[in-house]
Amino acid sequence: MPTVLKLAQVQSETASDLLSSADVIETMIDLKIQLHQLEQEIQALQPAFFAACLMLNTEKITRQRAIISKRLTPGQWCYSPDILEQESLLKQLKQIFQQDHDPTKGRELSWVIKLLLSATVR
Repeated sequence: MPTVLKLAQVQSETASDLLSSADVIETMIDLKIQLHQLEQEIQALQPAFFAACLMLNTEKITRQRAIISKRLTPGQWCYSPDILEQESLLKQLKQIFQQDHDPTKGRELSWVIKLLLSATVR
């Protein structure tokens, strides 16, 4: 009879773990939805934010909770055909190498959440 009791206890613990796992997953989904909403708000505010920063006409804006600095985006160049050809050859060589060798870093396991509420969340 003790075996049946232990089995019932293990099943109960497993159900409890699944419930808490489901709660954790639901909480993560809720947070991802909130993050999506915040990103949309930030994107909508971005033009007004840039305009406000430009109006101050300074390199650095110091506030109580943040320091805002100007920064240039990366430059872009028009390379000669010779350089573009070498770049293409290098990419091909890298692909061949990657097919023949295992990676030395990376390949960590991660879980991706794809929100299915795109029509609802705006």
